[in-house]
Amino acid sequence: MPHPLSHNAYGKHRVRVSKIKRSANDPQHHEFIEATVAVTLEGDLAESYTLGDNTNVVATDTCRNTVYAKAKDDPFDTIESFGVTLAEHFLSQYDHLTKATVELREHRWHRLDGHGHCFTGSDGETPTATVVAERGQATTVSAGLDDLMIAKTTQTGFENFHRDEYRTLPDTDDRIFATVLTASWDYASADTDFAAARAAIRDAMLAKFTDHYSKSVQETLYLMANAGLDTCADATSITLTMPNKHHLRFNLEPLGRTNDNEVFHVTDEPYGYITGTVTRQ
Repeated sequence: MPHPLSHNAYGKHRVRVSKIKRSANDPQHHEFIEATVAVTLEGDLAESYTLGDNTNVVATDTCRNTVYAKAKDDPFDTIESFGVTLAEHFLSQYDHLTKATVELREHRWHRLDGHGHCFTGSDGETPTATVVAERGQATTVSAGLDDLMIAKTTQTGFENFHRDEYRTLPDTDDRIFATVLTASWDYASADTDFAAARAAIRDAMLAKFTDHYSKSVQETLYLMANAGLDTCADATSITLTMPNKHHLRFNLEPLGRTNDNEVFHVTDEPYGYITGTVTRQ
């Protein structure tokens, strides 16, 4: 007897799409947005696995085509709003689907010196969004960012941590705190000004990163997440991941020099891994 299929999902991932939005007043003034989209569908699809019956399978090629068609139809103001359009379309178009998850990663273009239609490419930071439309439930939206490099070169330390026979790291009250920030936050509603909310949360978290002496990555993570929630009433929780990218003071004494916290050895691996979620009460 065959074993039962306990879960299934399918779709089209890594669909890359861009759109030019031309100003009605000046056709040479463009907005330029680019994203990578992943569509994952669930529903009455088990027989495509267990019987080879493809009747209910919306081809992954159709999923890809839908991304481009909706990019034309939708204002595409933000990746969040475009994700809502896509996810809700799949449920309204196909009665046998019960859930559509759309994940998006924006590849940022920055206007070049105020020019109407020339841009420079991404600086590494990647805006992200995940939209889930499930039949009979409200559409949910989360947003965030990946790969935002931030650092403090003073006003940061790490002291009075646990001591035992395995500890070799000394206390310090002056070090480099460098990390590559990953952040995500959940919205209370899919009816949100996503652009304004994203800007407010990002700005508040970065302002908090700068405004205090950091006793640890953990403390700063908590303060930053709280600042994001305080500035945006539409956000219900914020999760931050802040790997500790180590800059280790290099021993210059064998080279006849002193090192007053000026020269460091930068390491990629291993690195400290710190994450936490703060939820609105």
